[in-house]
Amino acid sequence: MAIPSLSFSHYSGSCTSVHGFLAVEATCRLSICNPCTEQFIKFPRGTRYVGYDPIGDQFKALSVRKVDEFRNGIHTSPREHKVLTLGGGGGWRHIEPPTTTPYTIISAGVPINGFVYYGAYSPTPPTNPGIVCFDVRSEKLSYIKAPPIVVFYCSDSIFIEYKGKLASIVSENPYGPFQRFDMWVLEDVQKHVWSNHICVIPLSVWDFVGCSQMSFPGTNTAGELIMAPTMLSHDVQPFYIFYYNVETKNITRVRLLGIGDNQEFRRSYGFIDESECHVRISPQHIESIAFFKNPST
Repeated sequence: MAIPSLSFSHYSGSCTSVHGFLAVEATCRLSICNPCTEQFIKFPRGTRYVGYDPIGDQFKALSVRKVDEFRNGIHTSPREHKVLTLGGGGGWRHIEPPTTTPYTIISAGVPINGFVYYGAYSPTPPTNPGIVCFDVRSEKLSYIKAPPIVVFYCSDSIFIEYKGKLASIVSENPYGPFQRFDMWVLEDVQKHVWSNHICVIPLSVWDFVGCSQMSFPGTNTAGELIMAPTMLSHDVQPFYIFYYNVETKNITRVRLLGIGDNQEFRRSYGFIDESECHVRISPQHIESIAFFKNPST
């Protein structure tokens, strides 16, 4: 499926699997699509995340926008939070913000079992930094404290689902080859308890990567971390991804055949011959023929 009017860059953009759909964030716009039905919905600016409520069988979009206000002569920038139920026939509705000072969003969202988690930075301690948790069913927002190393102020924070829990990947060198990274796991949401796992990979792994950076898109069905190159050459030759077992420290190399490595395919989908190919992986995606009959945004 070709997604229209969207383009990724090396440093931004995400593609997240949400119960049979793909939530795609690129060029500061969020869209949702179903590769099976080819339905494509583009949300208005400010829409940041899509989550799924497994109990009510509903998809909901969350919008977070900064609103400039002047109170008693003082300039403030609170966040306006709105929710839209996809296919529900209604419009956007306001919800209460989390109990914290205005914050800045600094990561993509991770949907886990009816919740959406995303990294945030608040300028006022002790809520600096943290994780905002959106309960898709109740439409309530909460703020979870996190160790400073877990949340970066810029867009370098990496959050994934690990065995049903939120995890943060912290590399010793986020901009180049690394041999060690830490995985912080949110063990208790209510008490804000995190555990740390030290992970080490052989430097020889980088001989098979083909670029200077790797991403951590999530885990496979066995609970192993997936590591993949962030970028491929324009001819998209066969490449490798890696599975890392946090418990045994074993790493497995898997060779993938080239994707779209013929001229006819590239012309059909608008690839420029010399353009780079940015890799986005949505692990454990399940195909679905679901279709939104009234996806008003």
